[in-house]
Amino acid sequence: MMAAAMRKTSAPGRKRASTADPAIVNSREAIETARNSARKAAVVGFGCPAVDWPHHIRVLIPGGRGEDIRLVEDFGILGHSAGRPDELERCVISRLRWNAMAETAKQDMNAKLREKSLPTSRWQTGDNKVERILGTELLTLAWAVAAAEEGDVAAVIATWVSLQSAERLWLAGRVLANPNERVRRGLALLMSAGPTAATQSPIPSGPYHKGTGGLPLFEAS
Repeated sequence: MMAAAMRKTSAPGRKRASTADPAIVNSREAIETARNSARKAAVVGFGCPAVDWPHHIRVLIPGGRGEDIRLVEDFGILGHSAGRPDELERCVISRLRWNAMAETAKQDMNAKLREKSLPTSRWQTGDNKVERILGTELLTLAWAVAAAEEGDVAAVIATWVSLQSAERLWLAGRVLANPNERVRRGLALLMSAGPTAATQSPIPSGPYHKGTGGLPLFEAS
């Protein structure tokens, strides 16, 4: 009984560990720093996972100023096993049209990379790798810009900027389901109406169908 009484009297004197212990705070900061460093080291280009054969979009920019730019979907290591070819050329766009959209696309993708604490990138001659989800959004812009009337290009770009990721992906899904010039032209006509008209269209905001063999960092919500 005496021992119990001693335990009772000593209990109020105990001190709780501080929730703001500097050692704990420093450890958490170190872990977060390590995670960010690992994530930064784990991508190439515009957020493309630095692994062997990821599912991604490649933007091929030739050295010649008058040559077309090509956007290719690379299905990665699982593409062939899913009954797909290794890659498909998704869009060919003239240098003039590409120059009109390239800076806007770069800024948009880099903003999303910064949100994920990932390194930004820039367009360069040769092979540019783009993470699959970002790349599919880029395809939506490229298809519309390539198919639009010259006077509508600026409106198409402004519309693309105003769209949410899920909306861009839904539009891309419509083109991928029917990959022909008529559908791409329809996309260009829709987006040439301007941001207000496009965003008022009945575009679902549901999740985009996930591809095969990818490691997407930017899943649609």
